[in-house]
Amino acid sequence: MTPIGTSPSDRLIFAPVGISHLTADNADLLRAAAAGRSRLRFTTAAQLNGVPHFGTVVTLLTVFALAQHTSDVLGLPASIVFDALDNAPAEHLTIDGETYTRTVGDLIDSGHLDRTERVSGFEHLLAWAHRRCGVPFEFRPYDAYQGLHSVRTCLRTLAYRHNDFAPIVAPRDGIIRIRPRCPVCRLMQKSAKDLRITALVDAIRLDSRCPHHGPYTEMIPVDGGGWYDANTPVRSIQKGYLLAAERDLYDACSVSVDGADWGGAWHAHVLAPALATLGISPTDWPISLFTPLITDRTGGKLSKTLYVTHGAYADLPELFLNLDTLLAQHGDDVLEILWAEATRWAAEPRRLHRTYTVDYITALLDATLPITPIRTA
Repeated sequence: MTPIGTSPSDRLIFAPVGISHLTADNADLLRAAAAGRSRLRFTTAAQLNGVPHFGTVVTLLTVFALAQHTSDVLGLPASIVFDALDNAPAEHLTIDGETYTRTVGDLIDSGHLDRTERVSGFEHLLAWAHRRCGVPFEFRPYDAYQGLHSVRTCLRTLAYRHNDFAPIVAPRDGIIRIRPRCPVCRLMQKSAKDLRITALVDAIRLDSRCPHHGPYTEMIPVDGGGWYDANTPVRSIQKGYLLAAERDLYDACSVSVDGADWGGAWHAHVLAPALATLGISPTDWPISLFTPLITDRTGGKLSKTLYVTHGAYADLPELFLNLDTLLAQHGDDVLEILWAEATRWAAEPRRLHRTYTVDYITALLDATLPITPIRTA
């Protein structure tokens, strides 16, 4: 057991980045927006495209740690909404040169995927974090999210002002990807090349074409009903609009928490311009916080896709890419170690606003729970 005060986290030198000079505590980033509000409402999300990998585990634990810490400092109750994105693509088919997809949710409904296998890892992690800190959470599937009135209102605005938003969400080809699915076989055209979007008074009309069943129409009433898939930039804008609306709906300080790869250029070139185009005052924007990025040795984001699809990271233990493996080797004790680290990140700006390599995480875990050594390539 490593003595207290000599863990990798204690030995690490933290060079404070810009925002760290402005804040003494990460709660300072919420202080103005939380003034006069009755609660803190945190929202985060993950695609249900497999067992959570290490980056997702760290992000979710940090969300709970941030919620607990800022609640304590600001004296406001906090809650968390976890958006379970079962609209993630799970099947890809190439037909006549076009790529079509079916979602995780579609294949669960058809019996081709086991819901438990896709959801249990997230449920375990959320329940453990809730027990650890007491912050309540809501598990919200994509079907519920996409039907929310504010989300639909934003969708209609994007459709009505297509020319204003297309350069933001689709700078290459100008196609706003609000995808309907074939009512017979649930195939969706990934490129949305055949999509036609029409903004009506109280609905959005989506016209597309299935390679097997021909043309079809999906009506998306603002007040509910129907279903559509929104790609990442559209969904990001809808979420920002929703959280801005929820400030008054819940008398809350709305906080969006994502991995650091959704900060920087994404926030500057997608979310911020879109919120401004929607006419939302910056004082009403949700607070955006970003959890530390876990990187591989090249400095790139640790990617489960690269590991599984392309066979990268052959020198890394599987536990970094699979929560089941992590828990099978070490049980919930490993979550306690990561929780202790996340609580430091949640409080100290110099620890939150930076990246951490797999070697750092390995040393952190190995100090208490010896793991299979990382082999040198």
